[in-house]
Amino acid sequence: MKAKLNARNHAVAVLAVAIALVAGMAVAGEPKTPLGKWMKPNMGAPLAGQDFDKLKSSFDVVTGKPPPGDYPQWASMSAAGSKAAAAKDVAGIKASCKQCHDAYKTKYQNEFPTRSFP
Repeated sequence: MKAKLNARNHAVAVLAVAIALVAGMAVAGEPKTPLGKWMKPNMGAPLAGQDFDKLKSSFDVVTGKPPPGDYPQWASMSAAGSKAAAAKDVAGIKASCKQCHDAYKTKYQNEFPTRSFP
């Protein structure tokens, strides 16, 4: 009986760890800022559905909302994304997103974790 209890406790513990890991991965993928939360439905979903008009509009919003501080290419990067969306250039859209994220994502998350957007 004691062996059955130990095996059961072990199985429960393994299951609990697995659930915690899966939950942690889901949380890790969630946006960390209001800007990130805005981007999912306004940039990510339109890109997935190739809604170029929505993407252009969303890039235009981002272009007009640079954060204060040292973000010198924010507007030009997002304007390039808007231009790519107008041309239905998926590679150009993705390049604009990557360029901005590589340059500013971590910095923005650290400096503006609660800044409202748009």
